[in-house]
Amino acid sequence: MPTLTQKDHVVIVDAYSGGRYLIPAFQALGYPVVHVQSGPAGPFSRDNEAAAARAEIHLVNEGDVNALVETLRASSPRIVLAGSEGGVLLADQLADSLDLPFRNHAGKSMARRDKFEMQEHLRQAGVASIKQARVTDAEQLDTWLAAHDAYPVVVKPLLSAGTEGVFVCHSRTEAHKALDAIIGSSDLFGNQNDAAVVQEFLAGVEYVINGIACQGRYSFTDAWRSDKVDNHGFHVYDTQYLFCEEDPGFMEITEYVGDACRALGLVNGPFHAEVMLTDNGPVLIEVGARIAGGADPYVVESCLGHSQIRWLVQASLNPVAFTEARELLPAAPRSQRAAYVYLIAKTEGRVQEADLSRFLSVDGVMHVSYLYAPGDRQMLTKDALTAAGVVLLTAETQEELNDRARRIREIEAAMYEEILDEESAR
Repeated sequence: MPTLTQKDHVVIVDAYSGGRYLIPAFQALGYPVVHVQSGPAGPFSRDNEAAAARAEIHLVNEGDVNALVETLRASSPRIVLAGSEGGVLLADQLADSLDLPFRNHAGKSMARRDKFEMQEHLRQAGVASIKQARVTDAEQLDTWLAAHDAYPVVVKPLLSAGTEGVFVCHSRTEAHKALDAIIGSSDLFGNQNDAAVVQEFLAGVEYVINGIACQGRYSFTDAWRSDKVDNHGFHVYDTQYLFCEEDPGFMEITEYVGDACRALGLVNGPFHAEVMLTDNGPVLIEVGARIAGGADPYVVESCLGHSQIRWLVQASLNPVAFTEARELLPAAPRSQRAAYVYLIAKTEGRVQEADLSRFLSVDGVMHVSYLYAPGDRQMLTKDALTAAGVVLLTAETQEELNDRARRIREIEAAMYEEILDEESAR
């Protein structure tokens, strides 16, 4: 039936990956949603189609931001949020042009996307940062390598995400190969890489910290300790363990993340930070001004009683009430431990149908996914985006969780032996 509305709208730019939960979350409270597609959806085409179908209005950015702003103004936008990394810059532009109160510092927008600018802003603010250089050719790379005089080093694109195109290099030769692979290529979001960043390698324990910034105050929704392994020269995620407030180092790391976000002008909205806890303290690897990409709010709600999605909706719609509530309410006690076990493809080959039910036979498994359908070619896991799948599990204690994770690895190894076509595997 025909309807008319004068409700305020919520604008989500690129509601992909973890951001796909945002549209129904706001709609559940009666807010109509405008979904903006920032550019070609690329590997997120399925998420984009779903967002376009679910949102009340779907708009495509054709490059004229002023025209897009005027179109949005007619919908009485209340907030503009980035649903994924590729939408951060446009979301910042739109929120600033519309003069919305719940927004980040516009002048530091690029520092929240560009990995080189990000570290430079931290350094200038006196916040612990990574030694680095922006390089466009072999000569610039050699100059920095000679001055740094230590290996390994990290070479990666300026604007990508999900560990795509990140190389850990143990020699000058490897660093040059990494630079050659990056320059001239396109990243996950279709940006052409005309430069790269080379950085010192940080030794330590890596953590992922998710949360909400609201009026310059920081609330931490969930955190994860990341264990990585080498897979044919690629540093890939093995397992991520839920990291809780009572765990050693939590306060030190989260206080640092707040300082880093503040230095980058990230004062309103979600953040997804990757931090290395080194012998000298925490150091930011990078932070995204958006919802965590691969996180499942179900497990965080189950273990902690809240999620980044829930808190973002509350904070963006009513910042004052959210801030007051966070100051008055103690953190919810953790009810159980949790982990993401990433399936790692160590070989390539054509696959047959995978029997995932064996994973569900392990106590505490909440969810399992495998990326490939029968007849697909399984590709080598090189980064977070090429993980063969993921198993989400819970347990009462860390010891139980570790035992269950080991069992998952045994089932995974047996699965590959059964489903990989020997003639096509390599």
